[in-house]
Amino acid sequence: MAQDMRPFDLVIPVTGAGPGQITGSVKTPSGKVHTPHITENKDGTITVKYSPVEKGLHELSLINKYNNKHVGGSPFQFHVDEIKSGQVTAYGPGLTHGVVSEPCNFTINTKDAGAGGLALAVEGPSKAEIKCVDNKDGTCSVSYFPTKPGDYAIIVKFADKHVPGSPFNAKITDFPGRHVPLGRSSEVPLKINEPDLSQLTASIKSPSAIKEEPCQLKRLPNGNIGISFTPRETGEHLVSVKKHGRHVTNSPFKINVGPQEIGDASKVKVSGLGIAEADAGEIGRASCRERV
Repeated sequence: MAQDMRPFDLVIPVTGAGPGQITGSVKTPSGKVHTPHITENKDGTITVKYSPVEKGLHELSLINKYNNKHVGGSPFQFHVDEIKSGQVTAYGPGLTHGVVSEPCNFTINTKDAGAGGLALAVEGPSKAEIKCVDNKDGTCSVSYFPTKPGDYAIIVKFADKHVPGSPFNAKITDFPGRHVPLGRSSEVPLKINEPDLSQLTASIKSPSAIKEEPCQLKRLPNGNIGISFTPRETGEHLVSVKKHGRHVTNSPFKINVGPQEIGDASKVKVSGLGIAEADAGEIGRASCRERV
């Protein structure tokens, strides 16, 4: 790796794909194809690391060997910049990928760049709240909070000029969660990384139930592990998944069904995070002033 290229390091959710099921490739700006290093984190995510040899826009493809299809959000785009003094750069996972209603984080480095205003904007299917913190060391930590899945443009400007790679393209996926119709069985993915379903048992407890009821785990068409779930009341549902009588990692899983989610377009969200509705096509903006 050229010493002045910023290394790429990204954690991506790939629920229930099974050990050894995810393969990846990186296409460089010149068209060459390289193989990144992929580590299974055993928590429903993988870590992808790549040592660039070129600067510019790269494309990361992640394939689930179970069905030979891209994982959610793939292919991803990421920009590689040079690490050199005086150049304002932006880097971090939030410029490539994110999850609905979870913070998408990245860093802006303005060390030795001189005086200038820093302007940020996030454009996409939903309005995204932006938070920018001056770290007092020439860097800023930025977080934005998308509330709908889709492609988002992340605009970073310094002194009214785009920094290298801006506007960045981030793929925001709806995991964890799926839109399901009320009264019909729907498939909900869970963060389970176990290859043998025969060793697992599952049960679900609704808000009004006194006891848990058995439910069946299944391998979904995309290779993920999930359950068939029919929401019939609002509130928090708990899904317990056990192996040899002990909870697996991440169990029990929370499934929240809110009052606004009952109807023809009801929604089920796995995890404890609520979803704030926003108008499509809105733009979130923020600005920071570098201390000089």
